[in-house]
Amino acid sequence: MNFYLKSFLIIIAIALLLLGIHSAAGTNPAFSLIKVYIFISIATFASVSALKFAHQVAANQIALVYLATMMVKMGLAILVFPQLIDDAVKLSKLQLLEFLVPYFLFLGLEALVVIKWLNKTEVEA
Repeated sequence: MNFYLKSFLIIIAIALLLLGIHSAAGTNPAFSLIKVYIFISIATFASVSALKFAHQVAANQIALVYLATMMVKMGLAILVFPQLIDDAVKLSKLQLLEFLVPYFLFLGLEALVVIKWLNKTEVEA
């Protein structure tokens, strides 16, 4: 199966699973859960795709590409969810965690991909 299709399907499956768990928790989120998971899924897929391309072109630079995609993802999160930094909107710690937990779970998924590829690169070298 094509890497990009496989990655897309895995990311969608994880997002749907986490969205179901998150929705079942019955909390009162400050952000639309659908919007959060769509954003995180698209950003993760774009990051993994960029990482795959970087791994093919310059495998020893993949960590730098990961850092760059992480920073872009953070900037886009602030643009898409301006409530995160808006002083007029007071978010409770629970509401903030409802965004940050899925964000960091997917960031961890990306880190695992990078670690896997870096370990493979070291073995090949």
